[in-house]
This record gives sequence, structure tokens and C-alpha cells, in this order.
Amino acid sequence: MTPHLGEEPHRGTTLPRLTVGVLGPLYVAVEGRPIRLTAGKPRALLAALAMSAGRVVSVERLAEMVWCDRFPANSRRSLQNYAARLRSAMGDRLIETCPGGLLLRADAGDIDALRFLRTLDRAARAQDPDAERGLLDEALALWRSEPFEDVDSPWLRESEAPHLIERHLAALERRVDLDLVGGRKSRFTADLRRLTSRHPLRESLWLRLLRALVQDGRRAEVLDRYEELRARLAHELGVDPDPAIQRLYAEQLADHPKAYAEPRADHLKAYPEPRADHPHAPAVAGLSATGGPPDRPTEVASLFATSPRRLPTATADFVGRERDLASLAALVRAEPATAIVVDGMAGVGKTTLVVHNAHQVAARFPDGQLFIDLHGHTPGCAPVPPEDALHRLLRTLGVPADRIPPHVEDRAALYRDLLADRKVLLVLDDAVGEAQIRPLLPGSASCRVLVTSRRRLTGLDGTRALTLGVPSPADAIAMFTRVAGPHRVAGTAAGTLAETVTRCELLPLAIRLAATRLRSHPTWSVVRLLARLTPASRRLAELAVGERSVAVAIDMSYRSLPDRLQRAYRLLCGHGFKSFSADQAAALMGTDTMAAERLLEGLMDVNLLQEPAPGRYAFHGLIRDHGAELAMEEGGSPTGRAAPLLGLPCPPRGALAEHDG
Repeated sequence: MTPHLGEEPHRGTTLPRLTVGVLGPLYVAVEGRPIRLTAGKPRALLAALAMSAGRVVSVERLAEMVWCDRFPANSRRSLQNYAARLRSAMGDRLIETCPGGLLLRADAGDIDALRFLRTLDRAARAQDPDAERGLLDEALALWRSEPFEDVDSPWLRESEAPHLIERHLAALERRVDLDLVGGRKSRFTADLRRLTSRHPLRESLWLRLLRALVQDGRRAEVLDRYEELRARLAHELGVDPDPAIQRLYAEQLADHPKAYAEPRADHLKAYPEPRADHPHAPAVAGLSATGGPPDRPTEVASLFATSPRRLPTATADFVGRERDLASLAALVRAEPATAIVVDGMAGVGKTTLVVHNAHQVAARFPDGQLFIDLHGHTPGCAPVPPEDALHRLLRTLGVPADRIPPHVEDRAALYRDLLADRKVLLVLDDAVGEAQIRPLLPGSASCRVLVTSRRRLTGLDGTRALTLGVPSPADAIAMFTRVAGPHRVAGTAAGTLAETVTRCELLPLAIRLAATRLRSHPTWSVVRLLARLTPASRRLAELAVGERSVAVAIDMSYRSLPDRLQRAYRLLCGHGFKSFSADQAAALMGTDTMAAERLLEGLMDVNLLQEPAPGRYAFHGLIRDHGAELAMEEGGSPTGRAAPLLGLPCPPRGALAEHDG
């Protein structure tokens, strides 16, 4: 059966329209023509790429998705062979080989799972119940059966499918609630019967099923289903059903035909449970007994029953950074700020520094320390929407899942209420932009928020910022020695160690990967490692271990740029200058200085470009290598590529080289 994907507009390219369905048996079509893929591993590769459509997925990550922990002798070559087979079946332009990985040229709307998630996010933001109902129907229509049902990938079924299943169940529950408002019968009763059999311990599904049966007048089945649930919970968990389910059962025993009335539509948005004016209704997070603001501190405080300690383990081989740690500590001690933002290029050590500092100051925040990875630049992962982040934070703070409001504004309000006047430290890691983190800010002067981001988050008022650069050469050598092991560098000349970290451009991620490679090859010496890093053309390829890669890390920043900045990045890196002025960049791009400065500012905003001196711009060496590789993929010399990139005349290379400083 063809998945119902609808007719969303495709991006303005000449690429053929690809449709991929993974919410059930794998379905693939190109320009509406079904494509039959029979081999198991190419199917798994396509499903893995589809879940990150439009984003580069590293070879290491793909290998994990396709083979789990049973890798072939040469997984890179096998993946390329599978990609070639997919190109043969689907056309050679839909799967692109990029530095460090593969990319599926498709929009999120072309992949049923991604469109499903995006539509649910729109439904959560809908203000009108009819609009929300329509969006939920659209999303639920995409669901055919279990995700990745016939795809040979344990990783996808264990890592991706559970999140999709949870979103599907929550969406169906919400849709049933909307049906039952005002006493309407739900058309999803059969689905609820099936799903309670598949998820027999999910009480929120049972509650909706019993509500629907009450509305259908099926009192006898309500009583039978309750006994079925009660017996199962007692046998498997040793607990009684949820109090709301017990109340419904008691009311049906008393033979009250309307003993369970549904909440009004405005209350339903905040909490899909019994009406707040029911005589036995419990206190609800975010609502008082009359549906108004909570009677703090009693109701909200009762939810804050834990002091979570969720900081990740500090890196054991952390060395140096004394000045940066002192600067960050001073910011934490200073007058309260909206947030303290640590920004910097990919791999510079933002998260390591912030987590290390968070452990140092944790005792000052006795009500808890929270950490959430927002996946702004994680290969294979979409950035975490604010509503999902708030859901996770509220659950961590002790709020039951069925008491979390569906809308982001209501979740943020409850979250701020919970944190008011409490001393909590919050770490928001890898933020993609201001809009992602703004709803996550507590609004309480007693809390502190530490944010890491590759972007300069200048759109947030009241923040303090620390831009993190590379460590000193001495700290870089100390880090290399600590990671590789002192015995692996014993007897190595100081100059050789210095040259090795210099070839890594002092970037902590690159240093860590190089040292890890040395440690994992017992027969290598530092001299041999240095020799492998010396050719500029292969340096990025050498700086990769497992799923971690300098090239992929930088590429995630590049892929987030709009087209005009991507073109400027390729052009400027492709010419290989160590530094340049705005006038030189303008001449190279065939535009005026003011327009060039805007482009340069855009690259600096995402920490792909630096301004080491007023009016002088430079790329970090590894970033320059990455951009040069992209430029070379377009063919021809850098100067010959400039005009096609921008559609403007390009000055001769020599005219700029004489000014390079």
C-alpha cells in the first residue's frame, strides 16, 4: 500500500522526487514510481539515510546503523557498494558522497517519519481545537504499522523506533481526548483495543479506552477491561491501576451514566484528565482545583519531589584551560544573567569545559543540576524541538508524563513555576539557535543556565558570552600525552610533539582523535603518526576514529548555512589564503565591501571564520582544509570556480596574493 505522504512542495531543484516510507514496511518511490529493493543491507542503508534526509551521516554512524556491532572487514567499501546499488535503482543524484559520509537528497516532507514528527509539532502549537484535530489526523494517517518493520537494522528498531512509537501513542491519546470533548464518541475505539493489547502496561491508553467505552454506553466491557488491567498490573508490577482509572471504575459500578464527564476544551489543553470541578478530581500540575493558576507552593511543590543530579561524567583527561575556567567561574559567580553562553567552532571543547565547570560549582545548586543535549549539530539527529526538551526536563523534575501539557507555552510556564526560587543549574548543550533555548530559560534569578553553541547567540537579551578558542601549545601537548598515554610518547622529542599538535591545529577534537589513533596502534610511533598527518590532502581523513570525525563535525556547521554563505565559504577557503581583508574578499566575490562584510559576519556568527585582528579575517586551518575539499569537488581551479559560484566576474588570483598577510 502506498503511504499517504500528501503533496508538499519540493525544494526548487531538478532532482527527481523521492518518497520513502518507514512507518511500516519500507516503501520507496521515485517520481511516483515504486522502487523494489530486495537486498537487506541496502534497504537498511536507505532507511538510515532517510531518517537524516538532507543531512550528512558519517560512515561510522552508518556502519553502526546497518551492521550494529558486526562490522565487515571494510565497512566503508561495503557502504559505498550499497550506495552504488541504491543509485542504480533510484537514480544517481539522490545519494551524495560528502566529506566523511553520505547524504540523501530529500526533504523532510518526502520521508513519512520526518513528516509525521513535523506535523505533530505543528499540532502541538495549534491554538484552535479543529486545527489541532486536523493536523493530528494528518499525522496519524501516515502510520501504517511498526516503524522499520521489514528493515534489517536492529539499531533503527532499538534507537529510532521507540521514539516514533511513543509520539504515535501520545498523538492518538490526544486525538481521542479531542473526540471525547462534549460527549462525542471516538472513532478510535478499535485502535485503542488493539494498542492496549500491544502495550498492556500503558495506563494512559487504558484510560482513553475506558473513557471511549463509557461514551459508547458499553458499561459491561468497561468493567471487564478494568478487571483485565487490574489483574495484569497486580501480577506484573504489584500495583493498582491509576487513581483516575479507579474513579472511573467506581463510578460505573455505581451505575452513573454520566459519572465521568470530559474536561472543557480549554482545560483539556492543559491536562487530559477528569474535569477539575469533579468532586474527586486530584490537584493538577499547572492548574488549581478550579482550573486557574496553581495554588503555590502546595501543588507545584508537590511535583518537585526530587533533586536531580544529571550532569554527565567530567572528562577524566581534562587538562589546562585555567584561564577559560576562571573566566567561566567568574561569570557564574557574577550577577544573574539570562544565560551564560560558551560559543566556539566545532571540536574546540565547549562541552568539556562547561561540564567540568558545572561539576566544580554543583554544590552551589542543591536543588539539582540538569543537562540536556539539544543535538544542534549531531550527525543523524535533528535538533531537539523546545517542546520535546521541555517534556524531558519536566519528567526529570518529577512531573508525571500524563500531567505535562501538550503546548510548548504551557510546558514552559509549568517549568518556570517549578524552578521559581529554587537553586538549579541547567546545562543546555549544543544549541542550534536562540529560538530553541528561549523557552528553556527558567526566569528565576536563583538558577544558572550554561549554554554551549557553535553560534554566537546575540539574539538573547541579558546573556553573557565566552568565545572559546584553541588551547595553548603546552596544554595541547599535555592533552595529547594524557589521551595517548605517557608510555606511548616516552622518548619522543619535544619538537615532534609540538609539530604533531600543530598539525592538529591545536583543536582539542583533532588532538584527541590523533592521540586515540596512536594509542590504538601499538606499533606506531609519534613520528609515524606525524608523517600520516603531514600531507594536507589527507589530514582530515586521518582525524577520524569510529563515529567521531573532524570533517563531519565541521561539515555539520557548513550544512547549516544558507546557500549564499555556503558559496562564500567554499570560495574563500578554496583560495587558501591564511588571512584576508574585507576588501580582498569583496574583490574575490565580485561584490562591494559592505556586502562582503555581511557575508563574513555571517560566517563569524557560526564560528567558521575568525577575526584575529581588526579588519583581518582567517579560517582555522582544519576549517580551511574542509572548505578547500568542498571547493575542489566542484572541479577546476579556485579562481576558475569563483564566477560560476556567484555569477560575477572574478579577479585574477595574483591580484589578491600580493596582499595576503
